[in-house]
Amino acid sequence: MKKLLLALIATIVLFSSCEENGEENPETFGTFQLEFDNVVGSQNMSLSDPGSGDYMYTTDSGEPFNLTLFGYYISKIKLEGPNGELYEDEVNVSANADEVKGYYHVLESNASSRFITLDDVPAGSYNKVTFTVGVEEDGVQEGAAGGVLDPAEGAWFWNWNAGYIGFAMEGGAQNSGQEEVVGDGWTIHEHSFSFHVGGWKDVEPAEGEDQKFVNNVKTVTLDFDSNVSVAENLSPNAHIIVDALKILDGVGVDFSTTYSVHAPKLGQPFAEFIPDTFILDHIHQ
Repeated sequence: MKKLLLALIATIVLFSSCEENGEENPETFGTFQLEFDNVVGSQNMSLSDPGSGDYMYTTDSGEPFNLTLFGYYISKIKLEGPNGELYEDEVNVSANADEVKGYYHVLESNASSRFITLDDVPAGSYNKVTFTVGVEEDGVQEGAAGGVLDPAEGAWFWNWNAGYIGFAMEGGAQNSGQEEVVGDGWTIHEHSFSFHVGGWKDVEPAEGEDQKFVNNVKTVTLDFDSNVSVAENLSPNAHIIVDALKILDGVGVDFSTTYSVHAPKLGQPFAEFIPDTFILDHIHQ
């Protein structure tokens, strides 16, 4: 009987030891969600119909305007913790839409796109999130790209040299100098504006030429107020405010002279304020 009792105790000790060493207790995972809440200063963002003369927002310099489109690409999301915890969202580009991973096209017009859920995040504590606004070199392919990177599906792709539009806003402004232009099935409305910020590489111009290509892809890092726990039964949500006024007021936009930005170099002044546009509001634990 004594031998049986000793064998039982030894088995329990061995099992406990295996759990402590991780051999019988595999790593657990949870989810982490990023919620992008687009605003204009202290006002919630609401899109207007193209051509609308109802200007519901005002810049710091007193320029009345509205928005008809607002969005951006998010990629290369990374979570870090105080004890070396690290999670990097898988990134992959393919012509097959089902194989494209790690690229997200966030649009104010598409409510579901504003929520990015990261799966298989290792359980632990995290206190920082980093992500890219735009599409870097490894996401720009000369051949076809699927999913949110597919121009045939509405991706914001310029061309091989310029790459993708990483951040865009369109709307109308009372003082915009834009005149009406009517094409074959399309119209550029009077008093409208269009700011497209993109470009993935710096290219020095030839002697006597103006610089055309610059890298407007930006990295944003947001520190949490406290450590956030991820576990099988804990799925935190980071509520991130994206304030359009941070860009417009940052560049001191004058719609009477600046209303059409459609090239990397022209978008460079706007790109400099992209990191300031993303603000961590709070985290739901």
